[in-house]
Amino acid sequence: MHFSAWPEEVRGPLVERHLATWRAASQENRNLYDKVSDEFRSAPSTPGVPLIVLSAAGHDATQAHLWSEEQLRRIQGIKQTLHAELAAESPCGEHRILDDAGHGWLHEECPDAVLRAVDDLLDRVRCKR
Repeated sequence: MHFSAWPEEVRGPLVERHLATWRAASQENRNLYDKVSDEFRSAPSTPGVPLIVLSAAGHDATQAHLWSEEQLRRIQGIKQTLHAELAAESPCGEHRILDDAGHGWLHEECPDAVLRAVDDLLDRVRCKR
């Protein structure tokens, strides 16, 4: 569905790349709670640089197949809390919630919001010079 609008010569390699990345991420997630969590806990604080954290708060078909509505609401609440805390770590941080994008496809479902965030960050960096 997400790649259906792409021309076939692009869609095929894009699907293959996405699947390869998904498989690699699945393998990497195996050490998420023992190795990666420790790295996050011991990482230096977030630098005071312009930061925009985008939270996808819309329906995500993949997650809807994995969890109940109640679990999805809990996950969404936790995720938005974490994203807000991350944005607040920077004095220049901002948290934007996108109600019309799902977790895995934010860049496809809301490309204008992603590009606007990038443009806003570039404008903030330019103003600081």
